[in-house]
Amino acid sequence: MNWLKSEIGFVGWRFDYAMGFSPSITKVYMQNTSPDVAVGEYWDDLAYWKDRTLDKNQDKHRNDISKWVQASGGGATTFDFTTKRILQAAVKNELWRMKDSNGNPPGLIGISPRYAVTFIDNHDTWSQQVWPFPSDKVMLGYA
Repeated sequence: MNWLKSEIGFVGWRFDYAMGFSPSITKVYMQNTSPDVAVGEYWDDLAYWKDRTLDKNQDKHRNDISKWVQASGGGATTFDFTTKRILQAAVKNELWRMKDSNGNPPGLIGISPRYAVTFIDNHDTWSQQVWPFPSDKVMLGYA
């Protein structure tokens, strides 16, 4: 990976499917390559009610993402899948979802904003139609 930095000009890393390997591996990569920027894709399902509607409390989900960041050494950021999923429910007339029980944003951005990379869709969520953001609400999502 250092060759990619020194010879090719890469400045950072994207750790795809980060929950598929130990965060200690990410930590080793980070310590041995010192990238300017790094982002992990730690994506797991959120909590749902029995009728498959999104549960209001997503603290476990965002805490799991935060634990990955810390276990990987705290040098990498991560895509805030908690905020992404809650936001796409919120834009469907459920704006009450945009605050947790303490009045903070409900995703990783509400507890560790330094490590949160917010987004609307990516190559997995949109192209595979897994959690696709409502196409008529994209501009609202970016606002």
